[in-house]
Amino acid sequence: MSADQKELLTLQALGLMHEQVQARVVHYKSELETNAELDAITAQVVAQLKAMQSAAAEATGSRQSADEMEAQHVRTMSLLLGKVFSSDSQFTTSILKPLGRRVAKLFFESELHEKSKGDKDKTIHHAEQGVYYVLSRYQRRLRAELEGFEYESAEVRQASVELLDKLERDLRVAFLSRRSPELNQVMTVYAAVVSDFLRDYLPPRLEAMAKNTVRAAQTARRANSVGYKVLADAFPAFREQWERVFMEQMVNCCGDELKLRLTASGSAFKDETLRFFSDPHVYSESAEVVCHELYDFLCLEGFLDLPVNYRVAGAEQLEG
Repeated sequence: MSADQKELLTLQALGLMHEQVQARVVHYKSELETNAELDAITAQVVAQLKAMQSAAAEATGSRQSADEMEAQHVRTMSLLLGKVFSSDSQFTTSILKPLGRRVAKLFFESELHEKSKGDKDKTIHHAEQGVYYVLSRYQRRLRAELEGFEYESAEVRQASVELLDKLERDLRVAFLSRRSPELNQVMTVYAAVVSDFLRDYLPPRLEAMAKNTVRAAQTARRANSVGYKVLADAFPAFREQWERVFMEQMVNCCGDELKLRLTASGSAFKDETLRFFSDPHVYSESAEVVCHELYDFLCLEGFLDLPVNYRVAGAEQLEG
């Protein structure tokens, strides 16, 4: 193990020990009958634990100042970030697939919805594209008129509605299949840019990013702060500051680099595609995927406590 790894392991082990001492006393099934001897033993154990908690609290208070805890937060976070974004880490490789799915979904939603809201002067590149835009624009009116007819039976009426839905669905699939090759080509370049950003561009800047995040979020300057990790009530401020510095670095690096590589590829990309990959939503979605996985990693390493509501929201988002 390297010196940094040993230091990190020591900090984590000390943190776990502190958590064990600070454990909440719970009487399991206190309504059950016990004998006097067992009650005496239980009372003795509880008294000892409370004494340990009191001693630990006093020792902690006298041992670490806010400046010392802040320095420890910065040091631990820098070590963990270096581990995540190193060239040997599998983090970047594992993150590219979900990131690609998120950006592709955003691209197709943009193609299907945002660009069909009324720009009649928009250039149509495919027959399926033009017919789909018209059909989707008047979808409600077409359905209303279709449902207003007299039908021989409910089955015929239902079949007519389903046929209209199928026409729209088939056109959508055909249109998106036309756009997929170009998207795949650009996504290959984008994935390479993001990979280089995480593995090469970030590492020399991680310590400064950790320091800016911890200081701005004041994770070590709360009444209940501890030196070995960021507690759950400090997570919102921690998240806000980290995502700010991360986004600044991502946009600064990836924006220009993506443009340069697309230009150097010699391919003739459509203006809509180039505009999409300069849209802030692309960077927002990408950063969200990276940061979500990073927070889980920091939590598993014992450095970051995640609030329950964040985990619930994250699970719902993944299911959606």
